[in-house]
Amino acid sequence: MLQTTVIPNRSVSPITMLRDASGRAWTGLRTTLAAGVRAWIARRDERQLMEMPDYLLKDIGIGRSEIPGAVRQGRT
Repeated sequence: MLQTTVIPNRSVSPITMLRDASGRAWTGLRTTLAAGVRAWIARRDERQLMEMPDYLLKDIGIGRSEIPGAVRQGRT
């Protein structure tokens, strides 16, 4: 009688395995890049607010010491 043995991971083609691995790599790169862009935007916005005079910040409704939190978490 003929006996067949199933080899694990042989049902998936090497091309599919490579595509899945590269997809995960691109997802990680995209996530890291998005986090970097968000941090850059937050620093830019914080710098712009720090350059504003106190009377404009008061008009917006934030104090100078509240700028980092307002930029990163928003006002609550």
